[in-house]
Amino acid sequence: MRRILLGLAALLLASAPSALAAGDVQPLADGMYAFHGVETKHGPQCVEYAERYYVTRYPGTFPFHNSGPGAFDIWEGIADGKDVGGWASLRRHFAAYENGTACPQPEDMLLYDRTRGSGYGHVAIIAEVNPASVVVLEQNYGHDTRRVLPLFGHRILDRGVRGVVRLKSNDAAM
Repeated sequence: MRRILLGLAALLLASAPSALAAGDVQPLADGMYAFHGVETKHGPQCVEYAERYYVTRYPGTFPFHNSGPGAFDIWEGIADGKDVGGWASLRRHFAAYENGTACPQPEDMLLYDRTRGSGYGHVAIIAEVNPASVVVLEQNYGHDTRRVLPLFGHRILDRGVRGVVRLKSNDAAM
């Protein structure tokens, strides 16, 4: 069944126009991109890009020099209220949605569980949401810092996706 869903999503990806683009993704040299003027880089950890994005766009909402041991700490702090990396104290700014329970939005953080990132998890920024896909920007995943992931309903189809973390001030669902 999962293969059928992935196949359907892949068919829809090619012709899907952008439905919820919050800003243009600008291609840069050598597999890098910028979203709202915040550029991806080769080398730094995934959390570094998420931190730089939120510190630039929404000062005071992201722990400066995130002190937690990994990206999944963002999920554990916001969704589970664990006091890791300063995230529990920032729950007032963010809401967490398990994969498939809310439509992803541009500027959401896409969080992966500890099966990714050598046990630390992974985080990416959702830049665009289309009817059958999301476009994410990320670091420390591969050479190209932009990926297109299949979307089926509200569910992002990629191994290890736990859910999205969204600024409450940007939350259309609230």
